Amino acid sequence: MINIENYLTASRNIEFDKLPAALKNGDKLVKGAAANNWSAYHSNENIKRVVDAYLVKLNEWVGKNPQKKKETEKTKPVKKTVVTKEKKTVAKKPEKKEKANGKATTGKEATQVEKILLEVAFIKRYAGLHGKVKTQDEILRFLNGLQKAILEKRIRKASPYASEIEKIQNNLIKCYEKMGDSIEITIDKKTLEHFEEIAHSQKTMLSVTYLKQYISLHGKKNVKDKAKVLFTKIKNAVSKAKIVKNDPYAEKLNAVYNALNKYIDGSTTAPLISKSELNGLFSYIARQQRKKKVAKHLHKIYELEHGMSGTGDEDLEEPSTAEIIPSTELAGMEFETIGLQGKYRELIGDPCVGFSAMVYGLPKSGKSTLCIDFAKYLAQHHGKVLYCAIEEKFGYTLKEKVERLHAIDPNLFVSETVPEDLSDYDFVFIDSVSRADMDIEELRSLSNNNPRTSFVFIFHSTKNGNFRGMNQFAHDVDVIVKVEKGKAIGNGRFSPGGIMEF
Repeated sequence: MINIENYLTASRNIEFDKLPAALKNGDKLVKGAAANNWSAYHSNENIKRVVDAYLVKLNEWVGKNPQKKKETEKTKPVKKTVVTKEKKTVAKKPEKKEKANGKATTGKEATQVEKILLEVAFIKRYAGLHGKVKTQDEILRFLNGLQKAILEKRIRKASPYASEIEKIQNNLIKCYEKMGDSIEITIDKKTLEHFEEIAHSQKTMLSVTYLKQYISLHGKKNVKDKAKVLFTKIKNAVSKAKIVKNDPYAEKLNAVYNALNKYIDGSTTAPLISKSELNGLFSYIARQQRKKKVAKHLHKIYELEHGMSGTGDEDLEEPSTAEIIPSTELAGMEFETIGLQGKYRELIGDPCVGFSAMVYGLPKSGKSTLCIDFAKYLAQHHGKVLYCAIEEKFGYTLKEKVERLHAIDPNLFVSETVPEDLSDYDFVFIDSVSRADMDIEELRSLSNNNPRTSFVFIFHSTKNGNFRGMNQFAHDVDVIVKVEKGKAIGNGRFSPGGIMEF
């Protein structure tokens, strides 16, 4: 019998590639709950219920036959239930609301906001389940996302929609506990109407939407078709009074409109805007999208374009990155972190998206072992990972480490070189920088050109344990980890630092 006491050991013997998708995703949830001696499992009743339900289903599946083929979609049992009530019943679908422009109306005008609340997004997603058949995997993925947001405190108890979020969480858990391979979701009429009213209470401001779309075009060549589409959207929105003069982003949007117009008629070789307007957009990006490295990346693009001849825009100057804001505004700013938990959070804290780290130590000190284990953890919990094994390549020693550390996950990829295109990956490890023969400018370029990707650079140290090669790069990274004889010592911008044995 598999339980929390033996799960981490027993799960190593399970061929997860042969399990149903819902059980594969459940493994990630259980491992997340197991962090810090199962602290999340013991402190959160909802997480405990989901983990317990998952273990029951896992034991049932393993007990029958792990090799048994899954039933086809035609033979999968479909159960109908009202998931918002304790008692199972078959309920009729609520009558459809009147629609306007293809969207359900609630009788109230939606409030235009810069960013839709995460709680509202989850409520909208839940309401969208009504009347649809969902699999175990789909229900569990929804639960995982919701509980991750709660644990990371992106959804808080003080939220105006805390009771609705708790209700959704409880209903999804009940649904998962009682369902077969799939289930038709039916929400009672009163609850559905209430949730749909909340779901359609907010919508993103058109000006903000178009500003975000422009960011992906700024400074790029051969994007004329996309530029024409965006130009037309802005023009139509203004003519139909969907964007008005008193819009808080009207001035910035006007700059975007003019830049697109110049690019389309051939006055410039790429969509470009002036110094003051560009800095205004950077301020918007930093505060509204919380992507601090995107701003640096766009500055770099601007500098590269400014260095090119024939732009035909005399107003273009090198922008200043020195934005001045009051401390009260800084205190209210929020930044996107990856939500790191467990032993690695104790080592380096909770880094922001797109962080950079340096790992160094003597040969055979355990640098690669630490980084492969970290790569495995990130792949299991936080996204797609590429491990560039430039030093060991696809050899026996690398294979031995991967198998010994159980670093086998569909989100973890390995290469012998650093690919030119890294846009598909959330995290990239380079082992090692010296073997890759990369200089400081190349390392900086990787981070600047991939602002949403986090990089872990592995370096060698000298015999006395000091950092070897390009000490100036240590000032650029967010995290520094020194490795010595199976012990990692962390230090950086996200925590006072910690010590971890491995």
